[in-house]
Amino acid sequence: VPVVASQSDSNAVEVGVKFRSDVDGYITGLRFSTGNANTGTHVGHLWTGAGALLATATFVNETPSGWQQVNFSAPVAITANTTYVASYHTNVGGYSVSQNYFGSAGYDNPPLHALPNAAGGNGLYAYGAGSFPAQSYGATNYWVDVLFSASDQIPPNRSAIQASGITSRRAPITWNTDEPTSRQ
Repeated sequence: VPVVASQSDSNAVEVGVKFRSDVDGYITGLRFSTGNANTGTHVGHLWTGAGALLATATFVNETPSGWQQVNFSAPVAITANTTYVASYHTNVGGYSVSQNYFGSAGYDNPPLHALPNAAGGNGLYAYGAGSFPAQSYGATNYWVDVLFSASDQIPPNRSAIQASGITSRRAPITWNTDEPTSRQ
């Protein structure tokens, strides 16, 4: 849960998270947490770590607060041990925030890892219209998520990705696998 659901900053900004995967896979979409002040149209982006745009999707049917989700029109292949950035753009600020979240250890939720701030900064932002978020401040988590799959198939019931996948409410990264889990 974000420390601040809606930051008082009212400027147009792109906020995101830098991450890596232990395995090859696919990013099928993005999620972000929002509070009541973060209104309007939001556009999600997936980038390479160097800033090349890989995918874009516009969020629709958003609720006034909580997690918002969008699926890409086609899954985007990612390569193990390669840095990527997931972000979204808001025209009105009001983004969710937790400072000092990534610290020196980052956040691990294997096979995905939000990189530690010491790895060139994490909790990324860029003011203005939808540009690559390359600046960081205070190891801040802006509560941007990816939907990860080991397969290139988007489940038929897209709204069930979170319910059927392996997720963690504390993790800044969520994923869905097609492999059954066993309980010991």
